[in-house]
Amino acid sequence: MSLLRFARFACFASIATGMFALGAQGQTGGPPAVDGGVRALIEAHQHALLSSEIAGRISRITVEPGQSFKAGQTLISFDCSLYQAALDSAKANLRAADVTVRQNKQLEQLKSIGAYDLEMAEVKAEAARAELRRAEVEVRRCDIKAPFDGRAVEKRIREHESVGLGVPLLEILSDKDLRVELIVPSAWLVWLKPGQRFDLRIDETGETLPGDVTLVGARVDPISQSVKVTGRLLPAKERAHDLVAGMSGTARFAAPGGQGANNAR
Repeated sequence: MSLLRFARFACFASIATGMFALGAQGQTGGPPAVDGGVRALIEAHQHALLSSEIAGRISRITVEPGQSFKAGQTLISFDCSLYQAALDSAKANLRAADVTVRQNKQLEQLKSIGAYDLEMAEVKAEAARAELRRAEVEVRRCDIKAPFDGRAVEKRIREHESVGLGVPLLEILSDKDLRVELIVPSAWLVWLKPGQRFDLRIDETGETLPGDVTLVGARVDPISQSVKVTGRLLPAKERAHDLVAGMSGTARFAAPGGQGANNAR
């Protein structure tokens, strides 16, 4: 989660904490009596900050922030001339080592060399083969490919810049697999379980969409007496707008027995 989204979610949690404190008076085990709504943030389930696995110069960036891409698509390319030269050299070294092994086998059969010389030639061939595999890995790392379908969020570098190993390059997320993160009163734990339904009104679009709880947090915040809950949005018959990670809204739950958060307004 980026610093901006973390700060935004922390703000939601602070607001929710104030609501919980107001609604906790005179209540045990039920939703708060203020209005029952809890703030929610839509987050991407798959979210990654791609970093450089080799040192080199960026030759091409194929996506801009907001642009979509497919899994396996090349997102960033490095200038690979140096690594390709190392690969060509490793191939040549392996060929030379294999030739030496074949010659030593023939000489060993003729009793012209001992078993030690043949064994050392085979060891050198194995070392050359390992060097070739290393060079092949580095060449593959010249192209950074998308690990999933998604969209670019933020570029951390520009084309023609040189970067070192482990430098952040591009932030990406999946816009197809979204989840809902909520902060709810810990008193709700007596009835809030996975599968519990809720209605989420999206601030940015004004739409109200159905959802349910998938995970309940394992730890209660003792200061705010709240717990983090993760949910998902259920398929809707009609949706006028596409959802985007970072959108927010208000989720309303219906507690068992008809004591719904929707009625506590």
